Amino acid sequence: MSLKWWRGPREEPSAATADPASPASPASPAGSGATAPEPADAPDTRQDGTGTHDTHCTEAVTAEKGLGFAELPTEAPRTGPLSPLPAPLLTGVPTGLPGMRADGGLLRGRWIAAASLTGTSHLLHGTSGQDVYRYTATHDGSGLVLVVCDGLGSRPATAQTGAGLLASYLCEAAAHITGQRMAEAPQDVLREVLAAGNAAVRRHRAAVLEPLTDSDLAATVAVCWLPLPAEGDGEGVARHALPGHAVRVGDCNVFTLARGRYEAPFPAASEGPANVVTAYLPCEDPARVAEYATVALAGVDAVVVTTDGLAIDLFDSPSVRTWLASRWSVPCGPARMLDSLRYRRQGSHDDRTALITWSAPLGHIPRLEP
Repeated sequence: MSLKWWRGPREEPSAATADPASPASPASPAGSGATAPEPADAPDTRQDGTGTHDTHCTEAVTAEKGLGFAELPTEAPRTGPLSPLPAPLLTGVPTGLPGMRADGGLLRGRWIAAASLTGTSHLLHGTSGQDVYRYTATHDGSGLVLVVCDGLGSRPATAQTGAGLLASYLCEAAAHITGQRMAEAPQDVLREVLAAGNAAVRRHRAAVLEPLTDSDLAATVAVCWLPLPAEGDGEGVARHALPGHAVRVGDCNVFTLARGRYEAPFPAASEGPANVVTAYLPCEDPARVAEYATVALAGVDAVVVTTDGLAIDLFDSPSVRTWLASRWSVPCGPARMLDSLRYRRQGSHDDRTALITWSAPLGHIPRLEP
């Protein structure tokens, strides 16, 4: 089954979703977004109803001059011609996810932080965001597992349920990964994890959600396994002797951040404003739709796992890349993670989710931002 989606929500945009003041943008020649990539020196701009001017939003904004209450100050950039946003609508769907989720803390000696914001496309229509993140450590202490899932927008009442089930079941399966097996056959191990999570969702659906089909619970996913140093490895040199490994179905992605520069082991999404999404879970044969990649960790400051709403902005926007690199250069807490995703960019309407772990041992973190 083919599901149409748009850069932003995976559904055809309506007039209420698009930026009314924004001209139509050509497809990206780089093949990763519906808008052309910004030049490296593109200004961050904000429209306040009287014209567009270069600025960072450093003082409280009175709700885009229209909501009637003041937002918290932020330096998040505002890029491109932007229209005022009306008041957001809360979803009436019982399965709706909270509009903001964030975490930050230690897991097996590694700092992990995450944030997820519901996209403006959902806020304008009163539908649920559909991004979910999960993380775990393997039982043998050999690695961390980071998982993000993104439900398809064409199933607004149920896809977020599928994303949550899939992320949880994948983490449960991945907790049994051993370092020895990952060293010997990483793709086989990740294939088994994917199959186990997929089968668990289908069993859950059959037992509890019988009227629903696989496509009603459809979600894209990225799973990333990162090695942890063994006991007594001190500075964690052994951690960089082994790479990480990732698998994805659909267009979620993994990025490494090193000295302000990003690398992505998976390619950007295909070219053009409209695409056909055929790769999602649950499905009959997850191995057929899975992609695998090695994640090089030498010299890497942080590993970032994202859903496509954020991945597209990282691929296409120099100002977003610069902003997020500055926010994520050192480990940060939940509040800073949420603020990092508060930028506005023309054409960026989808949910944004980032799940990050940093490479520096805890004793080498100069300052932890809240």
